[in-house]
Amino acid sequence: MIRLVPRSLVWRLALLLVLAVVAAQAAAFAMFASEATRVGRAAGRTQVIDRIAILVRLLDTVPADAVPGTIAAFNSPRHHFSIGQASLVPDGAMDADEARLAHGLDRRLQADASEARLLLVKRDLVKHDSVKHDAVKHDSVERDVADAPGAEERRAKPEALQVSVHLADGRWLNGEAPVALPTPPWMRIGLFQIVASVVAVLVAVGLGLRGVVGPVTALAQAAEEAGRGTLVAPLPEPGPAELKTMTIAFNRMQARLRAYVDDRTRMLAAVSHDLRTPIASLWLRAEMVEDEALRAGMVRTLGDMKRMVEATLSFARDDAASQASGPLDLTELARTLVSDHVALGRDVTLSAPETLPFAGRPDALRRALDNLVENAVRYGARARIALDRDGADVRIRVEDDGPGIPADRVEAMFEPFARLDDSRNDETGGTGLGLAIARSAIRAHGGEIRLATLPQGGLRAEIVLPGAEG
Repeated sequence: MIRLVPRSLVWRLALLLVLAVVAAQAAAFAMFASEATRVGRAAGRTQVIDRIAILVRLLDTVPADAVPGTIAAFNSPRHHFSIGQASLVPDGAMDADEARLAHGLDRRLQADASEARLLLVKRDLVKHDSVKHDAVKHDSVERDVADAPGAEERRAKPEALQVSVHLADGRWLNGEAPVALPTPPWMRIGLFQIVASVVAVLVAVGLGLRGVVGPVTALAQAAEEAGRGTLVAPLPEPGPAELKTMTIAFNRMQARLRAYVDDRTRMLAAVSHDLRTPIASLWLRAEMVEDEALRAGMVRTLGDMKRMVEATLSFARDDAASQASGPLDLTELARTLVSDHVALGRDVTLSAPETLPFAGRPDALRRALDNLVENAVRYGARARIALDRDGADVRIRVEDDGPGIPADRVEAMFEPFARLDDSRNDETGGTGLGLAIARSAIRAHGGEIRLATLPQGGLRAEIVLPGAEG
């Protein structure tokens, strides 16, 4: 059932309205049909009773040789009359309602010798080509009904009314007609009305939501792009008041976030610029220190400070948010990265398809992947890169042969300046910003990065990027 529910807002609302209209129309149609059926059955019974009452009075006034012709004149495709020696309705077969109707027919006939009987049965009428019922002898009603060909099937047929009137000459006038009237034209009109209502609802939903769904879709796409770090232009603010309020709030949020990031970047850039000058001054002074061991220690410390300042500025600036997104080939990007590391004499390999189209920011992705490869080579001696597509997503894995990271310390390794002192000493260098920068760049693309120690040893860094195929 969940799969049958549309995902689109337009179609969901249309489905709800259509179901509501159909349910309301069907309920009204059922009530009207039930009432019309009840009235039709009553009219059918009345019609049979009226015709047989008129026929009885008429038979009292015509000569005996005119009786067959009179009966034939009163027959119709729905009403069949005949005269026989036996009653079509058995004695004692009537229930209370049928007895009441029969008593009413007796009063209308106003004849002392008459006796009316009525019975509702489930059967079809027998078609009569000519009226010769005065020659038919009804030995018993049971043989007439139960022994007739197809009697078993008739019991499941529509309801019919059987009427028998005892005439003055001792014979019985028998009549039979279906109670239900032919399907009236209003039933077809009712079905057409339901279809017309559904079409009208769909048209109204399409016209009414055209100005709502478009802006909502644009807002959702803008929010997705903003979540990936893309600079989104302010959205137009049309539509109903609620939608307009939501769009205005989104535009204001975008402006405030952009102002915050810009202010932070400018502040850290100024701090970095101000720190470079005293660091350079200290470097020059350190070079003048005569003690070689002291001079080397001071220069090393100043170098670390310079790298930390530059890494901090780079992390705060967040290149992922400053470069426009566009189509790129991840395989080609990875090949270039591997080639650069191999040229430096590092053990870096790549397993990837010929091409892997993607839409993103190449500088940010290269930087994130380069940080992972740097860590793998530095702490695990080598880096094995694997790229593939998993459905709509892209997976990038970087594995090494290092000591790995304990499971309880994995999340902490993504914090800025975090280091695993047990396995990574100061001799290996690094500022502790590599993983933080990588995760910031990947999350800016709507993806995620996970670390896991392999069973055979080594660390695996896995990147999952959502489908944004170029």
